[in-house]
Amino acid sequence: MPPILIYVIMLAALIIPIMNESIFWAITLVLIISLVAGIIPFLIASIHLKLARNKALNFKENVTGEIRNNGIRYFLGSLLMQIYIFLWALLFTIPGMIKQYSYSMTPYIMKDDEAISPNNAITASRKMMDGHKVSLFLLHLRYVLPPFLLYLSSLIIIVIVLSLFPESTFDGGAGVGLVIITGLLFAIAIIASIIIAIRNMPRLNVANALFYEDIRGESHYAVDESLPEWEEEF
Repeated sequence: MPPILIYVIMLAALIIPIMNESIFWAITLVLIISLVAGIIPFLIASIHLKLARNKALNFKENVTGEIRNNGIRYFLGSLLMQIYIFLWALLFTIPGMIKQYSYSMTPYIMKDDEAISPNNAITASRKMMDGHKVSLFLLHLRYVLPPFLLYLSSLIIIVIVLSLFPESTFDGGAGVGLVIITGLLFAIAIIASIIIAIRNMPRLNVANALFYEDIRGESHYAVDESLPEWEEEF
């Protein structure tokens, strides 16, 4: 789950009860949602790592079992990641984005090594991603760009086409019909973009797991503090 989506859900969960003058329920909902939202990315990583390794999936083992055995570790790992990313983002947006890629292998590392602490897993991910962040970013673009470009190009084409008509065209029934047709076409483009995005999400998650499989042989899970936090290769 993208961090921005987590924050939007948490904000909604905070505002709605406050509007009903219920601070207790606002805090309770935020805590529950933050707990669930923190665990979900790790569960998704665990499931798709099994898919990447051609292993059979079992709901009880891969969901309820993971939550029971590693739920607290996953939540702490997610919480630490978000805190570190947030602190780096206070400098500028770009360092925050870079750190998000630096820490992106944390869920897979914690899945493979149940003895590693969340903080050490984050450090191991940073070491593992040294020199690989751009490659992962380009991999993500393959799945993220198509729906975004479809939406953006549809919007640009509609704006250009409408600008070619004189203002008098929009007077009367013909103008209303043109606006309705344009709106329907744009709605179709948005729906198509959403469908493509939904279709690409599981593929992106499997691609992330395969990316982890490719680069984990180049590194070790052992934490090496010899590489300072600010000296990283892309």
